[in-house]
Amino acid sequence: MKTEKFLDELSNLIENSSTVPFTTKRMIEEDELERIIYSIKQSLPLELEESQRIVRDRDKFLEDAQRQADTLIAQAKEYIAKIVSEHELVKEAQEEATRIMTDATKSSEELKASSITYAADVLKYVEGNLEKTLASLRQNRASLQQDDNK
Repeated sequence: MKTEKFLDELSNLIENSSTVPFTTKRMIEEDELERIIYSIKQSLPLELEESQRIVRDRDKFLEDAQRQADTLIAQAKEYIAKIVSEHELVKEAQEEATRIMTDATKSSEELKASSITYAADVLKYVEGNLEKTLASLRQNRASLQQDDNK
């Protein structure tokens, strides 16, 4: 910002200098003008270097910010992928549990039906045997009664 100060000084020098009568020209102290021009020349490289440093710092800051943004985006994508994956696993587990419950219910109903059929068959067999035994008992009793009446 020294250059700006020197330019202001140059402007003041011009404004405060005497004018040549009947013209728009001014009379300026040559030594003073050369001193200000020299000072501007000296300050320009420093200010230019400072400006370049500021631009480099800004670029570095922007690069760092972009890297951090990229990192955050990558982390967010990983997190989303993880959540989606976990959601898919939960969904698959729920579907598998539903399938297992359906299969178990079906197997249970089939087993129940088979058990009822088996029990009915066993009872029918036992009933048949009991009927034969009862018939045999009746026959034996009738036979005993006939022997007793004789």
